[in-house]
Parts: sequence; C-alpha cells; structure tokens
Amino acid sequence: MSFRKRGEVIGRPNARVPNVIAGRGGEPVTAPGIPGRAPLGPGIPGRVPPSGMTPELLANQVQNLSVEEVVKHPGVRPSSITSQATVSTGSADLDKILGHQGLPLGSSLLIEENGTTDFASVLMKSFASQGIVHSRLDPKNSNTHVIVLSSNNSWGKELPGIYKGSSRDQKKSRILANENKVSVQNLLDNVERPTTPSKAKTETKDNDLRIAWRYGLNDGAKKQQTANLDNETYKDFNNQFDITSRLTPTPNANEITYIPLGPSFKPVIKQLELTIQKHKNKVIRLVIPSFLNPSMYPPPLTTSQESLQFIHSLRSLTRKYSKSLVIGMSIALDLFPRETSLVKNIEILSDAVFNLEPFGQDMLKFLEKAYHNQPTKVQHGLVHVYKVPQLSERGQMLIMKSEFAFKNGKKKFEIEEWGIPVEDEGEPQQTTQNIDF
Repeated sequence: MSFRKRGEVIGRPNARVPNVIAGRGGEPVTAPGIPGRAPLGPGIPGRVPPSGMTPELLANQVQNLSVEEVVKHPGVRPSSITSQATVSTGSADLDKILGHQGLPLGSSLLIEENGTTDFASVLMKSFASQGIVHSRLDPKNSNTHVIVLSSNNSWGKELPGIYKGSSRDQKKSRILANENKVSVQNLLDNVERPTTPSKAKTETKDNDLRIAWRYGLNDGAKKQQTANLDNETYKDFNNQFDITSRLTPTPNANEITYIPLGPSFKPVIKQLELTIQKHKNKVIRLVIPSFLNPSMYPPPLTTSQESLQFIHSLRSLTRKYSKSLVIGMSIALDLFPRETSLVKNIEILSDAVFNLEPFGQDMLKFLEKAYHNQPTKVQHGLVHVYKVPQLSERGQMLIMKSEFAFKNGKKKFEIEEWGIPVEDEGEPQQTTQNIDF
C-alpha cells in the first residue's frame, strides 16, 4: 500500500504546492481551482463568447433572436379569444360566428353546401373582395395578394363592390357632405343658439333610464357601444359588400394570381408556394371555389388519393406560412356527400367547417307567408357550424346545428340567429248573433 504526501495534490504527480498549512492539505486560494468552483476567470469554458465572436456580433445576434418582424396591416387584428392575428372573411356575421372576430392567419375555412344552389360562391367572392380592398388602401405599398385556384381568368370580374348603403342612406351622406363644406350659408346655419331643455323632457329621460336599468334594456346598447369602439379601432378591418355591384376597377395581375388546373396537383403546389414567396410580407388569401367540381377539375384530380394529398399539402403550407396565409374553400355536397370518407378527411384537415343548408320550396312558401308584410326578413337556409379554428383543436365542443340562418338579400348576404316565425292568423271575425249559454 502506497501513500501520498500531504502537500501533494491528487491528480498532479510530482507537483508540490507551496505555502500549505501542515495538517490541512488541499490547495491554496491562489492555485487554479476545480472548474465551476473557483472565481470566474478568463479561461473557464462556456463563460466567454466563442472564438471569432466579438461583443458587437453577439449583441446583433441576440437582437435578431428577440425582435420579431410584425407587419402593420390595416386588415389584421388580434383575436378576441387567443390574441392571434386574424383577418376578415368579408362577412361580418361570419366573423362573429368564428369566435375570433375573423379567421386566424394560418387557418383554412371550408364552406359546404347542400342542394344545387350556389350560395357558397357569394362568401368566396366576398372573401376575395376583402383582400383586394385591403391591397388598395395604400397604392404605393400593397399589403395583400389574392390567389385563385381556377382556370377561369375572368373570375375576378365578378367580385362584389363595397356596399354604400340604401338609397336613403346615400342621400343622407350626400347632404352631410354638403353641410360639411365650408361656405357662408353653412356657417350661418351652424350658429349655436342657446336652448334650455324643459323640465318635463329631463324627467321623462330619467324615467326611461330607470326602466331600462330595471329590465336590462340597456344591455343591447352596451354591446352596440363595444361594437362601435371596435369599428373605430379597426376601421379598415372589414367591409360590407353589395352583391349586385361589381368591384371597380377590376383586379389586376399585381393584386390577384390565377393558378390553372392540370392533370396533377404537384405543379399547382409548386406554383402556389412560389407565388407566396414572391409576395412575402403580405397577407395571402387563397381562394378555392367549387373544389373538385367536375366542370372545372379533370377526372384524375377528383380521386381520393390525389385530392387528399393536395389537402395535406395545403395544411402544411398553412403551418409553414402561419403568419401570412389563409385559405377559403367551398365544396358541393351533392357531388361529394358528407358521409363519404373523402369529405370527412377534408373536414379533419380543415380548421373551420361551415355548412349551408338551403330551405326547400315548402319552407320558403311558409316564410314568405309569415313575413308577407316584411319580405326582407325571409331567410333562405340554415347555417351549421361543425368546426371553429383553434378552439375545436383544443377539444371544445362547438358544434352548432340549426342555430343560425342565412339570407341572400337584394344587396348583401347576412347570417343571423334562426327562429321559426309565428304565422299571423288575423283577428277573429265578430258576429252579431246572440249566443245562448
């Protein structure tokens, strides 16, 4: 058995340390210590920048990692639920039902429709029109680009224009514009005259406020006030579109791109990604109207294998470009029923799924009879909600069937809460004959 001397450090043969107190052993403070135990020095690994990295370069690298590029887009607002950036679908009613006050970036919206009608095309065109309107807010710096998956290059000519209000509203706006002009007559008319409100009017107003507070009649006013505040904060977020008018001027090549369909979806995906990269730092709206319609899609593309691979590719693109890409797609359930595995898988791969179920002739006749004095209240079908972005993926059951109805009016497409109207049978006829009891 061999022993080491007290002054000899373990692991350093033939090395004696001076100034060691007898009987204590170990190393003095001035000696190099165990890594991680001694005071910080210039030679400790992991505590200094790597070779070739100056403090200036290191500071720049940290800044690039901590600062995120955020595009100031007038058509983007944070979600009211998840604070994720969202864009409008072109329909304010649809934005509310989505729960986020819009469609979150990096999400896809699927609109299904039963029957032989084509109400879904109205939503798809409004979705595209909203993007064109946003891109024209700043003529020098376009912020939105629309991509349409279609061989029909004249599809953009059918986009609806901005709703300017009814004829009465337009007349009021013209009068208001004339009143705001600086003229001698307007200055004379706008002279303030002292007026003293009567005591009776003040008491009536106070009584109305008490009644409204007691029965909760001012809840609607509070909601309206919140909505007005939202509209002032994000005044360019969404617009109302007139389906009877057309967007002028027609979208040009800098605002909209058409991707034609071929025998395979692979070149479509390549061209789509190239277009997205070409318009980086812009919000990209991809519109896919009448998906898998035989009149537009070649037979090889309508197979389950080809179409599902394409949907998988679209989903990967939304995840890759999660801060710039949104997708709107419509499909006819008469051609591809919802019970088939193809449509079920498309729903699974979509972030939001809505279904339009138009009313039959009997129901339409009943509604027209019930609203014979108010024809503008006649609805044209039901709206079913099967999936909502972000929330449905988290496991929340947000399926809402037959809770909303849509109507395609003379000027605009609206979605509202559904309720079966009560048919007015009229007043009972009076008789002059005596009735014996």
